Amino acid sequence: MEAPKLSEAHEALLNSWRDSRLDLKLRKKRWQTQPFRFAADLVESLSKRVAEDCKTSGKTLTAAQYVDAAMARHLPQTIEEQLDLAEDFLISRDSDVGTGQQGSHRVSPEVYAIASELPNALRQEGHARTAVHVYSGALDRFLAELEEAGPLGKANAPRK
Repeated sequence: MEAPKLSEAHEALLNSWRDSRLDLKLRKKRWQTQPFRFAADLVESLSKRVAEDCKTSGKTLTAAQYVDAAMARHLPQTIEEQLDLAEDFLISRDSDVGTGQQGSHRVSPEVYAIASELPNALRQEGHARTAVHVYSGALDRFLAELEEAGPLGKANAPRK
């Protein structure tokens, strides 16, 4: 019997989980810690999702792996696209977001390359304090994808 097809969101999460663990176990030290600020309700939703998926999958998942997968899937590379994402997120919340909640997460080199430059790049373009909305927009989209995909089961992620 063939295993059920994983959603793209589940696949991204499981690939992030695997890559993060390999980086730690093989002491590659390619993944780096990056501070992120997210809307407070997203932090709560993320924590609940991690706990649920740990239970249903039997995997020791971390919030950082979700953040990495979210940013890899939804964090735009250009300022214009980042501002569009921030605007979409603010509109979806009637612009009532607050200052957000900060946390640091280990992320892949690809995500780190964009995320580590994003706050200063936005500031240089006259958009200081906008990174929270960009990061929140990416995480919000990813959590919505996961919600649509359902719980993470005991399936193994396909190899890259």
